[in-house]
Amino acid sequence: MPSQRLPDIRLGLIIAFGMLAVGAITPFAIYRFVQEQPLAGTVDLLIVLCITGVALYAWRAGDLDRAGWLMAVLTSTGCVVVGSLVGLPGVVWLYPILLSNFVLAPRRIAVVVSTIAIGVLAFNDALGGLANACSFVITALMVSVCAYIFSHQSDAQRRMLEAIATRDPLTGAINRRGLEREIHVAMQTARRDGTPVGLAVLDLDGFKRVNDLKGHEAGDAVLVQFARAVSERIRKSDNLFRLGGDEFALLVPGADADSLGRVMESIRQSVQDRLGEHDVTVSIGAATTTNGETSHDWLHRADTAMYRAKREGRNRVVVDRA
Repeated sequence: MPSQRLPDIRLGLIIAFGMLAVGAITPFAIYRFVQEQPLAGTVDLLIVLCITGVALYAWRAGDLDRAGWLMAVLTSTGCVVVGSLVGLPGVVWLYPILLSNFVLAPRRIAVVVSTIAIGVLAFNDALGGLANACSFVITALMVSVCAYIFSHQSDAQRRMLEAIATRDPLTGAINRRGLEREIHVAMQTARRDGTPVGLAVLDLDGFKRVNDLKGHEAGDAVLVQFARAVSERIRKSDNLFRLGGDEFALLVPGADADSLGRVMESIRQSVQDRLGEHDVTVSIGAATTTNGETSHDWLHRADTAMYRAKREGRNRVVVDRA
């Protein structure tokens, strides 16, 4: 099952920056050779090749954090080298590179790389004295601070959008789209590390009666209380999902069949205690992942176990031990 993560805008930015940089630097590389500056021209060509390589790596491997800091290190280093060779015309290239560092790379890496580049170029003789060097440092730092703030705000907005896209606004549980993603990741981890992973499907008993007799507002309150009851019994590494209506799922990394059963029984009892006044309980079906099955098969086994719990009298836990 493919991951359903929201597209990361950084991939588009890395590729766009790569194309822009290659288009901008290549003519200067040619110009350096025409002006009999082979060393500077060679450095420009190496920068172009490195940028192209990093952009292709980001596109094929999808490792955007590594591609981002590689791009920042390579372009900043190239700017320092060219600035040292050709003087002021090379130094001024640092301004767009500072912007790109904070957009493409993790902020901590961008701060370190940008600070080093500014510090090295501040001692370039082509700046023409202490006053010009101070002006360069101040303006470069201003650009860096603005880029840092922009990067921070962009990340905050991205996290907010991801939360909106994957969280149920009523209960705070992750939605079905998020379940598809997390199941895929959990199964990959289980296959790689050989550790068990438990999955449970939880369906409320008597919830429809609450909606019919007391209204949807009361039903919503029951769902919120249910989510809290479950959250109090699980670890931070466990994830609760709302599949729709009064049906939920729970992903429990590191749980074999026995420990999964104990966790689910604890949740069942907690829900009974919390929602007993509404005559609402929960039926739970659970299963650990097995070698060779798909995520759909795994979820189906847990769902089938939940329906078995319903048939056997509700308010109980059934663990599929296949």
